[in-house]
Amino acid sequence: MRFGSLRPTIVVLVFLPGLAAPAAGQARRVVLSHDQRTGLPGTNEARLTAGSVVRFRDLSPWERYRTSIVTTAGVLLLLQSALIVALLLERRVRRRGQIALLESQARAEIAGVSLGVGFWTWESDRDRVWISEQCARLLGFERRSYPPLPNFLDAVRPRTGGAQDSAFDEAMQGGAPFDGEWAVATSAGGTRWIAGAIRTSADTHGRRRVTGALIDVTERRSVERLADEQRRELSHLGRVAIVGELSGALAHEINQPLAAILANTRAAQRMLENGGIDAAELRAILDDIESDDRRAGAVIQRVRGLVKKDDGELQLVPANVVVGEVLELAHSDLIHRGVAVNTRLLSTSPVIRADRVQLQQVLLNLIMNACDAMSDTPPGERVLVIATSAQDGVVRIAVHDRGTGIPTDSLESIFEPFATSKKNGLGLGLSICRSIVRSHGGNMWASNNPDRGATIVVSLPMATEPRTASEDHRGSSPSPSTESTAAANEPGVNGFSSSSTGSARSSPATASAK
Repeated sequence: MRFGSLRPTIVVLVFLPGLAAPAAGQARRVVLSHDQRTGLPGTNEARLTAGSVVRFRDLSPWERYRTSIVTTAGVLLLLQSALIVALLLERRVRRRGQIALLESQARAEIAGVSLGVGFWTWESDRDRVWISEQCARLLGFERRSYPPLPNFLDAVRPRTGGAQDSAFDEAMQGGAPFDGEWAVATSAGGTRWIAGAIRTSADTHGRRRVTGALIDVTERRSVERLADEQRRELSHLGRVAIVGELSGALAHEINQPLAAILANTRAAQRMLENGGIDAAELRAILDDIESDDRRAGAVIQRVRGLVKKDDGELQLVPANVVVGEVLELAHSDLIHRGVAVNTRLLSTSPVIRADRVQLQQVLLNLIMNACDAMSDTPPGERVLVIATSAQDGVVRIAVHDRGTGIPTDSLESIFEPFATSKKNGLGLGLSICRSIVRSHGGNMWASNNPDRGATIVVSLPMATEPRTASEDHRGSSPSPSTESTAAANEPGVNGFSSSSTGSARSSPATASAK
C-alpha cells in the first residue's frame, strides 16, 4: 500500500471472487475513496500505483452541478435578452409617445394661436400645469412655461363670489364639467374677459387629468355692451316718440283731474265765504281733490318713467298690472280714435321678471299700431282685444285688432329695421319692441286672424308663481270702463278664449271723461 504525501488516503484491499489470482508478489488493489461528508479525505488518483481500481470517486462541483449550472445560465441569458428587448421596445414606445405628445402640443398651439384659444393640462400627481403659448399670453405667464398649480389657479380662477366660483373648484377636483365666462386681472392692472371650459379624464393607470380651454372674449363683450347701449338709446328714442304721439291725449288726461281739483277748490271756497260749512260735504270735496291729485300725479309719473333715460331695472311685474297701466296712459287717445277695448285677462295674474318701463313701451307701441291699422275700419267695428295667458312656464300677451291685416309675405319682415307700411313711419317701432322682448328671454311674432285684422303676441318666461287678482296693487284693472256686449261677444283670439279667462272688460269709444 502506498500513501500520498500530502493527503493520506485509506485504501481497502478487496479481493473479488471470480477474479484470477494475482501473480506472485502482486495483488489486485481496489481503492475505495470515501466521500468528504464521511469525514475522510479523498484520494489523489494520480499517485496510485498502476493496476489500482477506483470504485468510488468524489465528484467535483462542476461534475455534480454541471447540468443545473448550464440550464440556469441559459435561462438567465434568455431572461436577460428578453428584458433587454422589452426595455428597448418600451423605450421606443415611450419615444414615440413623447414625439406624438410634442406634435399634439405643437398642433394645439398652432390651432390655439390661429383661433385665439389657449389650452392647459394638469395631472393630479404633479404640482405644475402645462399651458400653451396662447394660454400663457392670456394669463400673463412666460411663453412655454410650466407654472406651479397655485400660481395658475390664482391667475385663472373666477372671483364672482357666486355659484360660478364653486363650480370651477368642483371641476378642478374632478367634478362635473364647467363652462362659463368671467373676468380675470391682467398683469397691467386691467381686466380681461375670458370664456373657459374644463373637463376631467383618467389615463390607463387611473391618474386624473384635468384639461381646459380659454378664449379671450373681451372684444365680443365690448361689442355686446356697445350694442346694448345703442339698443337702450333706440328704446329711449322710441318711448319719446310714443309720448310725442300721445302728447295731446296725455295733456287731456292731466287736464281732467286738474280741472276737477280747481272746481272742487272753488266750491270749498264758496262754502267758506257763505259761512255755511257742511263737514260731510267738505270732507267729500277734499277726498275728491286728493283722488284727482293722485290721478294726475300717476299720469305724470308714468310719462316721466317713459321719457326718463336710465339703465333699467329688472323686477317682478304682474302682466295684468302692466296691461292696466298702459291702457290708462292710452285711455284718452283710444277715446279720441273711437276704439273700444276688450280685455281678457287671467284672474290669476302671471308674473314676469322684466323692466317695467320697457314692457310698457312694448305694449303701448303695439296698441298704437293696432289703432293705426283700424283707421280705415268703420268706427263701430274698431275693437281692440288684449288677452293674457300662461302655459308651461311661458306668459303670452296678445294684442288683437280688426284692421286690414298684414301681407303674408311680411309677417316676419315687419320686425326688421326700417320696415313699415305707414306713410310717415320710420319702421323702428316693432324692431325695437322685438329687441326688448328678446333681451328679456322672450319672443314676439305676428299672425293674421281668420276673419279680420292681425294679432301680435309677446311671449315671456314666467318668473314665479302667479299672483291672484286681489294681491295686485291699484292699477291692475284696465282703464275705467263699462261692459260692452259687442266687444264681449268677440271670438277667441289666437287661442285666447274669453271662456278661459278670468275677466272680460271693455271701454267703448264713447265713454265720457270724468
